[in-house]
Amino acid sequence: MADAAWTAAHGRLNRLPVTGHHGRLVGVVSRHDLLSALIRDDAEILAEVESLVGRHLPDPRAVEVTVENGVVTMAGKVDKALVPGLLASVRSIDDVVGVIDDTEAD
Repeated sequence: MADAAWTAAHGRLNRLPVTGHHGRLVGVVSRHDLLSALIRDDAEILAEVESLVGRHLPDPRAVEVTVENGVVTMAGKVDKALVPGLLASVRSIDDVVGVIDDTEAD
């Protein structure tokens, strides 16, 4: 699937034919469908980040997390010693494009 998405994106193709074992056409898939299958939406990323925050912080409610177009913003009052590890963990989540640290020292 990743190879097909790469081919469609780099070849500027909007659709790709899908063939069966004997080379017969069995369908057509769009570039959008391929990319959508590979990239999670913001709500899914948010759920994973919130779960991660719950594991890293004694009070996960101290941090407000938002996600927009894969960019995670974290705001709130947090023990500064915990922030670097938390941010590194959030950055390592698949499909996170960037992390904005708007936290303040608690």
